[in-house]
Amino acid sequence: MIFGIIVLSTSVSLAHGQIVGSAPATTSYDAFTGALAILACPLGMTALGVTSLVPFSLGVDGLVAITSLAGGIATAVGLRGTDCSNIYTIYYNNLLNGGMVEFEGQLVAALENPQIRSRCSADKANTAFMFLGFVVSVVLLALSFHSYRRAK
Repeated sequence: MIFGIIVLSTSVSLAHGQIVGSAPATTSYDAFTGALAILACPLGMTALGVTSLVPFSLGVDGLVAITSLAGGIATAVGLRGTDCSNIYTIYYNNLLNGGMVEFEGQLVAALENPQIRSRCSADKANTAFMFLGFVVSVVLLALSFHSYRRAK
């Protein structure tokens, strides 16, 4: 649940920081991933006491694992080749620059360099938390499945 809260809040913050156009699809998907992880937690806790919910909980946990992995990979691919301390590698990245506007015949980022660097750090941290969420989901899925099989 903690990873879901972090991913959701960071993704929403990044989406609100988009100045030109709508937020990139990757950022919106990351927010969905965080929200799904948050919603899956109460179901998993309820399934600890209600055995009939365990198969449904296992399915939802599997879905959380898959969406977390997909979101982490999509964001990592979108950020590949970026170095948050090097503005030349992040300035034209659509996940980070807040959109591009035409100014005196040139395309320029809607955000200033310190803001783009900050967004880069936030998005890289978001990616790490999605991968951590995937690992935790897989471990919990395996433990839940093993416990459910032993109880039958």
